[in-house]
Amino acid sequence: MLFERRNRLSLRFAALFVGDVLCLLLAIGLAAWIRLGFDDGFAYVAQNEMALTVLVLIGLLIFYIGGLYERSMLADKSGILIPTLICVSISHVLLIVIFYAQFELLIGRGVLLLIGLFTWLLIAGERYLFRAIAGYSFFVKNAIVVGEGKDAGSIIRLINGSDEHNYRLLGVVTHTKGKAGDLIETVPIIGQIGTLRDLVKHYRIETLIVATSLAREQKLLKVLRPLRYSGIEILDYASFYEQIAEEIPLDHIDDEWLMHAAMNSSRIHILKLKRIMDVLVSAIGLIVTVPICFVTTIAIRLDSLGPIFYRQKRAGLDGAIFEVLKFRTMVEDAETGTGAVWAGKNDARVTRVGRFLRKSRIDEIPQLLNVLRGNMSLVGPRPERPEFIKELSNTVPFYQERLMVAPGITGWAQVNFPYAASIQASRRKLQFDLYYIKHMSLLLDTLILLRTFKTILVGLRHSEDDSAHEPAVEKKQPKLEILEHDANKDSSTSRTA
Repeated sequence: MLFERRNRLSLRFAALFVGDVLCLLLAIGLAAWIRLGFDDGFAYVAQNEMALTVLVLIGLLIFYIGGLYERSMLADKSGILIPTLICVSISHVLLIVIFYAQFELLIGRGVLLLIGLFTWLLIAGERYLFRAIAGYSFFVKNAIVVGEGKDAGSIIRLINGSDEHNYRLLGVVTHTKGKAGDLIETVPIIGQIGTLRDLVKHYRIETLIVATSLAREQKLLKVLRPLRYSGIEILDYASFYEQIAEEIPLDHIDDEWLMHAAMNSSRIHILKLKRIMDVLVSAIGLIVTVPICFVTTIAIRLDSLGPIFYRQKRAGLDGAIFEVLKFRTMVEDAETGTGAVWAGKNDARVTRVGRFLRKSRIDEIPQLLNVLRGNMSLVGPRPERPEFIKELSNTVPFYQERLMVAPGITGWAQVNFPYAASIQASRRKLQFDLYYIKHMSLLLDTLILLRTFKTILVGLRHSEDDSAHEPAVEKKQPKLEILEHDANKDSSTSRTA
């Protein structure tokens, strides 16, 4: 925790979001001008300010849910036009429904049609432009990994296996092992610690990723401090992993790290606001979903014998036991003779209706009652069964930390990882839970709720994959100039690797 980078907004997301707002405003202006002329068009926009604001907000929401801010969409060579056209069309259909329900919010059909056309062309054009700019590496930082061994290899695999970063990894600087030109994973060694300052200057490095324990390498601190004062970004393993993977690496934190994370949280104010949001949203949610609950009740009754609702003991805040309420998705008495067991992939105990209810998250609607009662929050770690809490606490380090916040209907772990059906998978989900606990905020809660809605639409694959978040994806590395340093001379030469 000596060097830590604060949670930041993705440069890609920020640039595209601001660009989308400008594109929507420009599309509105162009549509009004072409349809009505400059003076009348300006007056029209002023008179329909509320309706046009709703248009912009709905558009941004659908763009997010539709994946227009994801790197995979920008990298898709099949094209950008079709995904943007679909999102713009959906947003306009939703707008028409809203305008019909609220008659005072009206936009002329001609203006609305032109807004849709211009929005599509501008949003798609913006993404083609962004992709072209990104291709010139304007957003990429030159980086070096400092260290050796498994942590250095882990960082390289994490970078190679993820597109969600803006680093160009140019090489590895080691302590004693290896020589210039040797490879660690797919990245060459370009020197040793004694030459670090020369390497930073030679390669124009902006970020150093430290893959070693600074507490055990006091000499390294003396080398890093002057570089930090000169403006070089320095990240330790845990901070870098947290930034790229958006989870906390359990093997690289301790009680001191957890205390530091707790001290940096404004949790008292957040919890008060969260409770207000929980009550309002859950009350509205229960009212809005009455028709869905009615149809679900009939479907469960026709599909299998047993009660409509399922009650089960779960561990809440500080380990307090409460009964969670769900629509029943399994056959009656599913655990008779077996006791508490994890639900597995293609679990035979799940009914036909239950499978759909789980995939669509409809089975969790009754948990809004738990939120109103104060047993749960809308967003938080998944409420676990007491039997599993005891077992996992003895196996997974810091598992009890997740009990320090109220459990949620959805959460950061739920939207980033499938159902945990093993101890290893539960360990992985805890890494996401710790990330949420550290960065808990209303903004993050809103993001999680939006991603949950997106997950429901796309469908979350039920998997027991417990692999680490370090896929070893090989990528072609650029040729590098390796700076050679003679310890007995104050000079350096270079050669092509």
